[in-house]
This record gives sequence, structure tokens and C-alpha cells, in this order.
Amino acid sequence: MKPDPARLDAAIYPYAIEITTRFGDMDVNHHLNNVAYARYFEEARVTFNSDGLLTDRGHRLPALKHHRIMVASVAISYLREGHYGPPVRIGIGVSSIGNASFAMAAAAFQSGQCLATHEATIVVKGEDGSGIPAEIRPLLAARMLKVPG
Repeated sequence: MKPDPARLDAAIYPYAIEITTRFGDMDVNHHLNNVAYARYFEEARVTFNSDGLLTDRGHRLPALKHHRIMVASVAISYLREGHYGPPVRIGIGVSSIGNASFAMAAAAFQSGQCLATHEATIVVKGEDGSGIPAEIRPLLAARMLKVPG
């Protein structure tokens, strides 16, 4: 399934990290392997969430003290081959916000080309059964994808 063409534009992602490719990230065909992409996207999710969104410098935000945060689903669409050498830039942002979960969208870029897209659903569940705290919603909204239109 092809992603929305807007997802292939690095400019829509409000947050990005750069990852240095490693020789061990290659497969037998000398392309970046599927597991490498999964690690890249995981690193982007963790960095994105740890930069004042859900935690700050390793400490959970006070509004989330009594909440569990879990990855409910992950999907990756591979679009073209990546190569060892040039860094991979992962753009990431929030694509939707629900009552007890939010979706994150990301894409991997190398040398100006989109290599893969990623979607993840993150569940936020309070000990009392509540979902995303009101204090967290503006933080999520501030990091929404910048999709034109």
C-alpha cells in the first residue's frame, strides 16, 4: 500500500533526528535491512517522546506519573533501498490524537529520497482507567504533522 504523497515530504515533520548508518545495518544485497529501519524508527519515537513530550530527560512528566505508556501497533512501508554510508534522517510527528491513544507518523530520508514510512499507535492508560491527561494534549497538538490543506 502506497503512503499518502504528503508523507514523502520531509517538511511536514515537526521533529527530526539524524542517524549514522552502520556497516552491520546492511543485508546480503548491501542495502539497509528491514531490522535497521525498525531500529531507526524506534530511536526516533523514543527521542521524540523523551524530548519533553511524555518524559523530560528520562523522567516521566508529572501528569503521566500514574499512567502506563505502551506501543500498541507499528507498521513500516519500505519504498526504496537505502545504503550504508550516507546518514538517514527520520522525520516524525503526531498524526492523530484520541481519548486514550495517539498516532505517530514518521519517514526515513537519505540523500533527499524517502526510503520508508512508519506509523505507530501509542496507548496512554491511567491506573484509574483514564486516557491521555488534559495537560498532555497541548503538547501532542503542538507536534502534529504540518500537512498542507
